[in-house]
Amino acid sequence: MGSVNTPIQIEVKTANLFAREAKTKALTDLAQLDNDVLLKLAELSKSPKAIEQLKTNFPMIKGFLSN
Repeated sequence: MGSVNTPIQIEVKTANLFAREAKTKALTDLAQLDNDVLLKLAELSKSPKAIEQLKTNFPMIKGFLSN
């Protein structure tokens, strides 16, 4: 089964040019994920508790999930 490339345009709000480039790169990376994973991440992004856990415990979460 093939894939369909669909260019989209979204509004990205950032504090400066460097933040814009970093956010653009992150969104491009996320776009490569399969739909199931992307939808799950989108669901987590709506949870203030999940966002806070990522902000405060990211090194631990990353270490736990790596390897």
